[in-house]
Amino acid sequence: MNGFLIVNKSTGMSSYDVIRKLKRLSPFQKIGYIGTLDRNATGVLPVAINEGVKLIPFFENEIKAYKAKLLLGVTTDTFDIEGRVLNTATPDKFEKEAIEGLLGRFKGKIIQQVPIYSSKKIHRKPMYKMARKGIAMDPQQKEVEIFSIELLDYSHPHIDIEVVCSKGTYIRALANDLGGMLGCGATLFSLKRTRHGEFTEEMGTDIEGFNSKEDILNSLISLENVLKSFNEILVLEGLERFMKNGMPIPLLDRAREWKDGETTKLLNKKGTLIGIGKTDIASKTIKIKRLINNQGGFTWH
Repeated sequence: MNGFLIVNKSTGMSSYDVIRKLKRLSPFQKIGYIGTLDRNATGVLPVAINEGVKLIPFFENEIKAYKAKLLLGVTTDTFDIEGRVLNTATPDKFEKEAIEGLLGRFKGKIIQQVPIYSSKKIHRKPMYKMARKGIAMDPQQKEVEIFSIELLDYSHPHIDIEVVCSKGTYIRALANDLGGMLGCGATLFSLKRTRHGEFTEEMGTDIEGFNSKEDILNSLISLENVLKSFNEILVLEGLERFMKNGMPIPLLDRAREWKDGETTKLLNKKGTLIGIGKTDIASKTIKIKRLINNQGGFTWH
């Protein structure tokens, strides 16, 4: 059984708790998730099963979308409601237009302060572990990109927003920064990821819905039905053996149809995904990047 599960994670569980539950239902050879969700966050958590794990690198830089609720008048050390309260205030009610104007300043490429309670590593140690031990750290910053940010609702003191952003964006840092701009402080109250690349919440199954191997099989997306933006090429049967030894696949007279460095799905005559490659126009070949052992179809290991 190879493929992807789109799990709608519940609040109160870590991303790895999802993996633990699925592993209790079936002894997978390989399993892994894409894009960590904090314990108090919910929503889309893509999980790769067996040979699907080899495709994870092709999803890691995908655009993500979130719906978030912010609480005005509270500042915490983690930038979310789970943290230790640093300051409280009784904020005045703001005009929606003023909030929308401030949100607009986040659009584009911005520099974020990395929350000290995060999984980012300094000298190979996660920042949150160092923070829990009281170890002082220099402030860490990173560049991210906000493609869109929209005010969905303002019911004082809560603000609901929708954000479409690049990999590595901290929505709780956005909450903290907006609170600073408003002058009253703010923290992330709740967070839901609604999209990770091509995977959406409509495709997902609540984690509570997985109680047997059959539940997993019924929700599985095959390897052939992911990476939909990639071009495909049929590998002739006689070339499969060479491909499995790492040799490139010739483009022959089709080289003009491809761009150099284009990531490509390699399928056998049955339409089964057997590899991922990248085009090399100079040599008129597709060079193998991942070999996929997908011949067994949906069988349990």
